[in-house]
Amino acid sequence: SQVMFTSFQAGMIAANGLLGKSCYILLSDPKPMVPSLVETGARLFVTKFLSHFISTGSVILLENGGTMFTFEGTTKKCSLKTVINVHNPHFYWKVRTAADISLADAYINGDISFVDKRYGFLNVLMASMDTYCFKHFSRRNTLTQARRNISRHYDLSNELFALFMDETMAHSCAVFKTEDEDLTDAQQRKVSLLIEEVIPHNEILEIGCGWGGLAIKVVKRTGCKYTGITLSEEQLKLAEKRVKEAGLQENIRFQLCDYRQLPSTYKYDRIISCEMIAAVGHEYMEDFFDCCELVLAEDGLLVLQFTSIPEKRFDEYRQSSDFIKEYIFPGRVTTAMNAASRLCVEYVENIGRHYYQTLRHWRKNFLEKQSKINALGFNDKFIRTWEYYFDYCAAGFKSNTLGNYHEYEI
Repeated sequence: SQVMFTSFQAGMIAANGLLGKSCYILLSDPKPMVPSLVETGARLFVTKFLSHFISTGSVILLENGGTMFTFEGTTKKCSLKTVINVHNPHFYWKVRTAADISLADAYINGDISFVDKRYGFLNVLMASMDTYCFKHFSRRNTLTQARRNISRHYDLSNELFALFMDETMAHSCAVFKTEDEDLTDAQQRKVSLLIEEVIPHNEILEIGCGWGGLAIKVVKRTGCKYTGITLSEEQLKLAEKRVKEAGLQENIRFQLCDYRQLPSTYKYDRIISCEMIAAVGHEYMEDFFDCCELVLAEDGLLVLQFTSIPEKRFDEYRQSSDFIKEYIFPGRVTTAMNAASRLCVEYVENIGRHYYQTLRHWRKNFLEKQSKINALGFNDKFIRTWEYYFDYCAAGFKSNTLGNYHEYEI
């Protein structure tokens, strides 16, 4: 990669050309930023680091006062361009000491901001997706820790999730027919795909039942008997409320239960698990599939939706920490396609291209409801954390670094 340092005047000319607007208005503080000796040393390190970090496109660091650094990738995959405003020189020290999650931390704490509010963060993540590396951090998903991990995310507030998701309350990849399709319609299509093999006399088990949206749809459509398990007390409360409002209590029951606690004597015709498997943890993946085999009827079908990472990156990924595991989903591990199941794969389809659209819908809804989220007791730092989350994931799916699959196993 190429790294260029420019003076204030040259920097303004270059940035004006890049953005097509005057960069003087982008500087909230025209006074030059004065880093300490330690921060100056860290800045020298960061320029070297980012020369490897940025693999495609162009990224500019624009300090308060006008000092500018430009980083250009050597590959020509795309022409992504973004400008990062650096407000606090401590940003450089963060990158120097914790490069794996420093960008997230700096943004969340207001040390940096992006000129392009909608695509700036997404672009810089896309530009670095090929070369971004992680450090090791582990939260093993034992029975006790699994419940804590799930609670840390899903027990935040049902009202919070309702503000940015659609009426189905589906916190997973939708399937869109067109780019401008309504999110609710796309989520309903996804659920229809997951339950298309369910018939009226089936006994259904859903591992990770969320807020009950799939349960309600499958029972309304087929009249089947349904059991759903979750580790989130907040999800359980709202799921039971929604089922009662729908008048489907006779067919649907929910349990606060770990999959490892399911009795092996009861068998299900269909087991459905939509994006729950990431919460299992690599070391417990075999246990998960063993449990599914134990409770699946002889002629039964296991239906999975899951996010996957390329196998060549999996070993490094599972031994590391990243922003998602650190800030959003503790204990979460994206799986590889060669998971530990001994069942026979009957059908598989990658729907990952739809996750980019899903995440952009969530991000838009989330930011539009910022005042309501603040009213629930969440501060601006929390808002920036989740904005980063939406862009971080969207970049993974847009760049095909991540996939999302429907898989049937018999």
